[in-house]
Amino acid sequence: MGRGRGAGGGRGQGRGPGRMGGPQAAGPGGYCVCPNPNCGHREPHQAGVPCYQRKCPKCGTQMIREA
Repeated sequence: MGRGRGAGGGRGQGRGPGRMGGPQAAGPGGYCVCPNPNCGHREPHQAGVPCYQRKCPKCGTQMIREA
């Protein structure tokens, strides 16, 4: 009744970054920056608003999260 060691996925050890891990989920704080090399504007990140949803107030380019 299924007592051998099969090739099934099984249950992992719970390791890894988890959901939304890494620099894209940097949490509160930090800055949003304009990737335009001729601009370089940066402003504080607002919690709950991804930087990529914001436009640079100086040149209109889509902002990114500061690494």
